Amino acid sequence: MANTDKLKKTIEDLDLQRTADQLAQLAQQAEQTARQAVAKAGELTHANRDKVDGVIEKVSEAIDLLTKGKAAPHLAKAKAQVAKGIDMLEEQRPQTRQRPTTPPPPPSAASAPADEDAPTTD
Repeated sequence: MANTDKLKKTIEDLDLQRTADQLAQLAQQAEQTARQAVAKAGELTHANRDKVDGVIEKVSEAIDLLTKGKAAPHLAKAKAQVAKGIDMLEEQRPQTRQRPTTPPPPPSAASAPADEDAPTTD
């Protein structure tokens, strides 16, 4: 029996193709779940942005008090980076399109194409 035949037999015995397919499917499900989680986090961040900003401000003030103002320049940079990260997370939420609440007006007679077969009143 040739080495390639032995290798094929081993692959068949281990059922590697089925295992590879299962792993690919699990990876796809994990990716989809991760995308859903990021979208949900973006929604929650958007809905509670004022609360998030308030917490960041409180933490910043507490650190500033503990360090007696020595960390102020670092805090400003950190707050800017955190705000940037929150903005990026917020952008990951699904975009909801606003549907008009009232239907568009019907086309007016002036904008409707003229019917050539219709009788005219001259």
